[in-house]
Amino acid sequence: MATNGTNDVQTNGPEGNTAKPAHRFDPNFTDNVVNTMGPNTTERNRVVLGSLIRHLHDFTREVELTIDEWMAGVHFVNAVGQIYSKTRNEAHRVSDILGLES
Repeated sequence: MATNGTNDVQTNGPEGNTAKPAHRFDPNFTDNVVNTMGPNTTERNRVVLGSLIRHLHDFTREVELTIDEWMAGVHFVNAVGQIYSKTRNEAHRVSDILGLES
């Protein structure tokens, strides 16, 4: 996720009397990612993948996922995929591990 690089304070309300820190993540980042889907993406895939991307980004921001934690997840998915063999990827089996298959 990209940050906007500022810690500016934003004010809310007509008189600007409620100050809170600006969000440190680029508020347009997720929409920019969703909008990169190509013109051949079906409307249903656009809905499903867009929702997945939004939820994934929200999760990442909520837990403030670190690079090391993200890489551990990537290695986990790769390891699950290679349980059968190095040449036959079984990454879809992660659905069972996460309870999604049920």
